[in-house]
Amino acid sequence: MAKQERAERTLRRIVTAAAEQFVQHGYAGTSLDDITRAAGVSKGAFYFHFASKGQVATAVVEHSQSLFEDAITEPCTPADSPLQHVIDLTHRLNSLLHLEPATRAVVRFHREWTGAEQPEFDHYTLWYETVGQLFCQAAKRRELRSDIPAASPRVLASTTLFSMEALSWMGMSTDETARRLTDLWDVLLPAITPTGVTGTFRTTAPENCEPREFSYQL
Repeated sequence: MAKQERAERTLRRIVTAAAEQFVQHGYAGTSLDDITRAAGVSKGAFYFHFASKGQVATAVVEHSQSLFEDAITEPCTPADSPLQHVIDLTHRLNSLLHLEPATRAVVRFHREWTGAEQPEFDHYTLWYETVGQLFCQAAKRRELRSDIPAASPRVLASTTLFSMEALSWMGMSTDETARRLTDLWDVLLPAITPTGVTGTFRTTAPENCEPREFSYQL
């Protein structure tokens, strides 16, 4: 058991270090020496878990996918309101962009990789689909104005996600970007919700919403 726990800790260090190096230097600019040095492991320890840089990059993508899907399926503050769920999701994803190097690495992969190099996990598509589904539910509950354009879910999904990414890459703190996100929702809600409903939503970040502990299958 102690040997397995050591192997798990080593694996966690390698994936985390690789993600941090990919964020700083990009995939092409990161070498195996960079990863092993940052992780504090030998080349032998690296090759015990991974056959190549590409394989550890896949592990980073898989970890980011797990975090992203958890954020969508397991809300920090379960809400009966679909629109509140969307608001809370944006704050949780904002936290992931600041606290999880794997999430930031995948964002950089999407910007730098082309064609067949693109990661199999497309967090943009998943985000658009999720917001679209929640908007449909919100419309049924009459949380949205009946006259909002059909393109509203995709426009809002793009606006919130790209705003979060841009602010995080500018080096702002999690608290500052959360405040900016709150300001954004304070502006958006009156445009998409019926009169008298807008003030019923919390636009600030939910409390106690940290990403779950890193886990990767040995």
